[in-house]
Amino acid sequence: MSALADSLAGRTLELVDIPSESLHEEAIRERLRTLVPAPFEEVYGSDEAFLWARERRDGLPLLVLAGHYDTVPSQGNIPGRIEAGAVHGCGASDMKGGVAVALELIRELAVGEPGPMDVALLLFGREELPPQHNPLPALFDRCPLVREADLAVLLEPTDLTIQAGCVGNLSARVTFSGVSGHSARPWLADNAVHRAIEGLARVATHERREAVIDGLPFYEVVSVTRLEGGVADNVVPDRAVATVNLRYPPDRAPEDAEELLRSLVPTDAEVDVVGNSLPGAVAIDAPLVQALRAAANAAIEPKQAWTNVADFTSRGIPAVNFGPGGTRYAHAKDELVEVEALERAYLALRRVALGDLV
Repeated sequence: MSALADSLAGRTLELVDIPSESLHEEAIRERLRTLVPAPFEEVYGSDEAFLWARERRDGLPLLVLAGHYDTVPSQGNIPGRIEAGAVHGCGASDMKGGVAVALELIRELAVGEPGPMDVALLLFGREELPPQHNPLPALFDRCPLVREADLAVLLEPTDLTIQAGCVGNLSARVTFSGVSGHSARPWLADNAVHRAIEGLARVATHERREAVIDGLPFYEVVSVTRLEGGVADNVVPDRAVATVNLRYPPDRAPEDAEELLRSLVPTDAEVDVVGNSLPGAVAIDAPLVQALRAAANAAIEPKQAWTNVADFTSRGIPAVNFGPGGTRYAHAKDELVEVEALERAYLALRRVALGDLV
């Protein structure tokens, strides 16, 4: 491996070996804060969101490199290891490899002359949690600098493709009510689980919808992800609760998504929306996206998942997903990121930051 590849692999492994399950991010957060060098200054740091930047130069574009440092719970895959050309371990793909790439690029830029654009680093936690835990809305409210971005690159696992936009993410708890009774005489009761099975039939049979936006196909899909009910083996239950998850393309507004979900369940069921993250707009025509595409020689694909690009595009700031991790490894027990992909992501972003696109 090259010296750059060794450095990126070593940094990724260091981050993997710091446990950082969502809501338990203090150790990795503080380690990362020690690694960002001057002249990059922490211009915002609060509530699990931190932004570093040099002093802005008039008239130059601002590129924000962004990544989350929290992970899903480990699955016996901490500590990590470097083996067979890859860094293995919890969060390697999603997205400590991406964080390592962004961090090491900032460290290189810190010791050289500034390039033709300003570059900022945004690191944050609590990404793997429901939307009420998202720290970025507060960042946008309190930090004017981030609102100056001409492009934000979220280093999510994308297999080195540029993934534009993202689908919205709506979750709701749907409660079915009945009357409890003895299971030997069910005709004297009203089984809420049976009501749920019947009432969720339209969800189960709902066909996915394709929406093509700027040539990119996004899919609207709905799933029952949890079903809870029952009191005892000999009791007909009077309550059953289903969690329904709807992923919807950028052509649908959040309120329209809620209306769709409600239309798929009986009117007598109680629907409690517990989270609704709006979709991210497709921003492939932005000049810096085209520069990244040329630098990475990357295909452009749709993001069939929710990411924080939506936090940027909802405020009129172009944003895309581009990272070294493999989507097939995200959240997996055998999670890994290939060292070659770390190097390729680094070099592509370096070309954009330094204007070296020849």
